[in-house]
Amino acid sequence: MKKSILFLSLVFMWACSTSGEAWLEEAKTRFGKGESVSAKEALEKALEKNPGLAEAYNLRGVILFQEKNYPEAEAAYRKAIELKPSLYTAQLNLGAVLMEQGVWDKSLAPTNRAIAAQPDSSAGYLQRGIIQAALAKPAEAKMDFTEAIKRSPKEINAYYNRGNILFQEENYPAAIADFAKAAEINPNFGKAYYALGLSYIKSDQNDKACLAFQQAQKLNYPGAAEAVKNLCNR
Repeated sequence: MKKSILFLSLVFMWACSTSGEAWLEEAKTRFGKGESVSAKEALEKALEKNPGLAEAYNLRGVILFQEKNYPEAEAAYRKAIELKPSLYTAQLNLGAVLMEQGVWDKSLAPTNRAIAAQPDSSAGYLQRGIIQAALAKPAEAKMDFTEAIKRSPKEINAYYNRGNILFQEENYPAAIADFAKAAEINPNFGKAYYALGLSYIKSDQNDKACLAFQQAQKLNYPGAAEAVKNLCNR
């Protein structure tokens, strides 16, 4: 019994004396284990100790975003940025949550600020490329996807998204190259195989299209089975 009382006392003393930064690290650990509720509790402790801890608000936003509570996630990111405008992840995350809410034009500014804060990261260029594509600016989008690939040669989503624009521009050889590269990087990327099949059809390479669709079918990509039936079983 005495040992239990002593243990509880030590836990209480640790909780009272732990800094906001230590609680933030604890929240990160809990979140990494998938313990979202417990992580939010640790974040509350972190902010009680240090109300100016921008990174704690950013992590709160990440958890809320995962829970699809986009308005509150946005508010958390904005608070993080208010406290620390140079916080790259908060700027990038604010852009992402605005994208998720369909506010594409407003998502561009925080993404630009994220790129300015950390120009060597591929994530900012990838995100801005997606925004530019949504805003019907394909030339700018392609430039951003290319920049993302320069900084991270295995940035699979940059290849896939650039391939989509090239496909829409009817530049099928270039689209094939990008979709094939995406599939090479991740052989389980069914969407890339399906897009590759469509590109081969447009290039009058039905045999290769059939192989691509069959691979997409193996990966259970929607529509692939129908494409195989229509193209390969003639």
